[in-house]
Amino acid sequence: MKKIIVLLAIVFLIGGFFFIKSRKKVELVPVQTVEVKKGEVKNVIDATGIIKPQVGGEVKVGARISGTVVKENVRVGDYVKKGDLIAVIDNRELKEELEKAKVRLEEVKRTYPEKIKAQEMKLKSALASLRAAEAKLKAEKENYSLKKWEYERQESLFKIGYTTEQKLKQAKAEFEQARSSLKAAEENLKKAELDVKIEKRNLKELKAKYKSDLETAKAALKQAEIRYSYSYIYAPKSGIISFVSTQEGETVVAGLNAPEFVTILDPEKLENWIYVDETEIGKVKKGMEIEFTVDTYRDKVFRGKVEEIYPKPNVLNNVVYYIVVARGFKDVKLLRPEMTTHNSIIVGIKKNVLIVPNAAVKWKNGKYIVYKVVGKKVVETPVKVGWSDDQFTEVIEGLKEGDVVALKVARK
Repeated sequence: MKKIIVLLAIVFLIGGFFFIKSRKKVELVPVQTVEVKKGEVKNVIDATGIIKPQVGGEVKVGARISGTVVKENVRVGDYVKKGDLIAVIDNRELKEELEKAKVRLEEVKRTYPEKIKAQEMKLKSALASLRAAEAKLKAEKENYSLKKWEYERQESLFKIGYTTEQKLKQAKAEFEQARSSLKAAEENLKKAELDVKIEKRNLKELKAKYKSDLETAKAALKQAEIRYSYSYIYAPKSGIISFVSTQEGETVVAGLNAPEFVTILDPEKLENWIYVDETEIGKVKKGMEIEFTVDTYRDKVFRGKVEEIYPKPNVLNNVVYYIVVARGFKDVKLLRPEMTTHNSIIVGIKKNVLIVPNAAVKWKNGKYIVYKVVGKKVVETPVKVGWSDDQFTEVIEGLKEGDVVALKVARK
């Protein structure tokens, strides 16, 4: 038994000796190295966001009349151009009203010119009667003057005995007849003037009524055409159908709000709503560049600029966020509303500074270090770091340009 214990002790001592000896010989060996160089490093704010339609980027298309949907041409995902027919509502009654309005307008255009022509003929006749009355009055005035002179002459001659009583009486009778005819001619002229005045007024009123009825008929036709056009629903802009709420055979009722048929999304008018923490929002300014990715295109980086910073906060899970709106990114057609975005807002860029890959900087014993390669040895070297982004870290102290550092080391 003693021999076994002694043997085990010897084995333990030999093993311990070799273990201690092996530890003394362990050293770090660089596996992957890079050279310290000058470059640029970005100061970024990382935040999550959501793709949203811009104002006017999403249009809800509705109906302005009630009726049954007799035709619907689109489905979700279809691309439509501005002016494409989306749906048709039963328009038989509206078509009938439209035809009546057309008939009424044609009737007004046809009958009134005939009435006006007839009235113009009446006025023409009244004017002819007026000219005849004026000529008659002129003749009667001349005849009256002549008969008056003859009567006065006979009266003078009778007083001195140069004419007979019979001739005097005859001259007087002819004078009285001329005076009566003159008075009748004057009355006839007044009547002719009144007739002309009446016919002119009738013609004026008829033309005014024609104009009024024509405008009324045109307005009624236009209204009927507009109401009829409401039965055809067209795309007000080009885009993708993102929502359809009706189908053929359904009845829609137009009230204060037009019933929604479809929603058209303009794939070119999207924006990125970035939720920035209240501790970081003070650093964000309009015009700053942003870079972001979405889960469906992890390897593609979209770039845009800060366009708006909303003053009203959003509180999510007791954390205050502010919405920063970014626009101007390319390949916007690849994106869809409500996609989650992973954003880097570039607050600043330092150029021509010493940089190393992020993997080269380690945190050890409460300080930053790098594994600096000196000859064939690896030396732990403390460094003072500045800005860092998703690739590089700025080294302020501890290294110089041309130094070599290890990204990975192995123990030997």
